[in-house]
Amino acid sequence: MTGKSPSSEKGARLLRALTFTTALLFAALIVLYPRAIATDMTTVPHGWLVLLLLGMSAAWVYGLGFEPEHRLLRPFFHPATAWLLMLVGAWQVFLA
Repeated sequence: MTGKSPSSEKGARLLRALTFTTALLFAALIVLYPRAIATDMTTVPHGWLVLLLLGMSAAWVYGLGFEPEHRLLRPFFHPATAWLLMLVGAWQVFLA
């Protein structure tokens, strides 16, 4: 038994599902419609795209349920980190 209340476990599952779905939607957009990022390879904002992809990667890992045991990896695979990286990266890639 984990000692967590059923409502907090349900909230954690919902956050995992939402984070995973968001990463999946970003991946689908980038793969299926790359012109959303740039019209040609010279105008791709590579630095910001890397930030978005790092956030997506962290979101995939968190969404699939991986929980790192090493204390230095926990902050990177935390959902807040994944969401922050995805939001800042998406804002710069798609809106700036």
